[in-house]
Amino acid sequence: MRYFISSTAGLLLVFAALTGCSKSVDTTVPPAAPEAVEATRVSFANAECPIMGGKPSAELTTEYDGKTIGFCCDGCPEKWASLSDEDKAEKFAKVDAHAGHDHADGDHDHSDHSDE
Repeated sequence: MRYFISSTAGLLLVFAALTGCSKSVDTTVPPAAPEAVEATRVSFANAECPIMGGKPSAELTTEYDGKTIGFCCDGCPEKWASLSDEDKAEKFAKVDAHAGHDHADGDHDHSDHSDE
């Protein structure tokens, strides 16, 4: 009987040593925090895409008459580039975010519309 008890106790000790503690310790390293990204707000001269009419995207822009024009879809900048100057002026006039009020006086607010 003594042999049976010591053998059982020995097996339990070996089993405990091989399996370790029942409480697991998380040794994984948490992911590093992403680096801060400097973001620049894009202010579009147009309220809608002059080609398809969708919401302008900061990734799809071009310069037109000293203004930043935003487009909604990948193909829109190419379509815009292929237009004549007259067609560009006509399409831009339809989506101009600042149409209908004078910017020359500089004494007004933009609370009635947004560039977003």
